[in-house]
Amino acid sequence: MRVNNKQRFLLILIVLILISSAFLFIPLKRSIVFINNETENLTAYSLLTQPRFQIKYTHSIHLSDVIETFIALPDNTIKLTELEYEDFNIGMPSNAGEGEVFVEKDGKYFIKNMDRRLPEFSILIGDVDAGLSLIKKGKEYDLKKTLVRGKTYTFRIQRLSFFQQLKGVNIDDQ
Repeated sequence: MRVNNKQRFLLILIVLILISSAFLFIPLKRSIVFINNETENLTAYSLLTQPRFQIKYTHSIHLSDVIETFIALPDNTIKLTELEYEDFNIGMPSNAGEGEVFVEKDGKYFIKNMDRRLPEFSILIGDVDAGLSLIKKGKEYDLKKTLVRGKTYTFRIQRLSFFQQLKGVNIDDQ
């Protein structure tokens, strides 16, 4: 059976449509995502260009900065590797756990060598004027500019398709 030009054109068109659909709907881009806990919809994301990132927040009681350092593992598990803080007040550890190292340097306290793994965690965007940032490659992104105060979000690492990215706000565009 001979294929005529019209059939060849339709075949090529179908193949191009399938390839285009794959690029739109197959999750490719590894990202830090924020899922609204009430609606379970993607609210915001940040492309993960390197595995190390930090969350910086102002502690609600002693009003000093706390920095948590994370690594996104290949299986999308989040590994807490370091904690940096300035006060031993309520809610902050006074020493390191087993296998961890406690360091005091320049008036700050560090717990290093942490290996706490989480598939995801909840993050409350407090309705107070206190800092909350995502830090990647030394650049700070104010999460309170993107996420709604008073709401809780699930924070996780996952791959997003181009179509999924259209549903959320790209934090990197701040």
